[in-house]
Amino acid sequence: MIKKAAQLGRRQLMQAIVTSRSALAPGPFRDLLRAYVPGQRELRSIAPIKRGFLLGLAGLLLLALAAPIVAIASLEFAIASQSAAGGAGARTSLERENQGAGTHDNILQHPLFSRSRQAPAIAAAPAIFGASPPPNRMMLDSSVALRGVFMNGERAKAFMTSSDNPVGAWVALNEQWSGWRLSEIKPNEIVLEADGERQTLHLSVLAK
Repeated sequence: MIKKAAQLGRRQLMQAIVTSRSALAPGPFRDLLRAYVPGQRELRSIAPIKRGFLLGLAGLLLLALAAPIVAIASLEFAIASQSAAGGAGARTSLERENQGAGTHDNILQHPLFSRSRQAPAIAAAPAIFGASPPPNRMMLDSSVALRGVFMNGERAKAFMTSSDNPVGAWVALNEQWSGWRLSEIKPNEIVLEADGERQTLHLSVLAK
């Protein structure tokens, strides 16, 4: 549309220029001056006031003749500028449409919410297989000692001492002593258990 309007405007402008040039040709222009502008002899015979009036009228006539030429040149310049601006705007809009179409195609090819869309794979750090440290074994304090055993039917107790409790105490079956459970009581020995470990203590009597 812009190109068609520019071409139509140029055609009209060329017609106006041709018409104005034909009107301002040397022959018609000379005849026009002879018809409206008096010669030197006529000016000398006219009174000074009328002479000034006629000269002013001639100047106005020249301005009236020059005005269409200036208007036509300005119109031609404006049409040329508008045509250049329209071409640049058309190119810009075409580039924007192409960019928008490319973005739309990219979205269609790689939709955001798609079942087939997957997150980028992240390489897992290689697992380091090494010998696991041995579990801490439950060790019985070396100062723990069995000093006596009491057994009466189903009732059974063991008298035990340690560095933390040198006075000693009676411990019944299934009771705790220094983190160990008394699981078995026999006349001359006992069995202590903790974390799957078993320790057997034999009866040791203090010498008098």
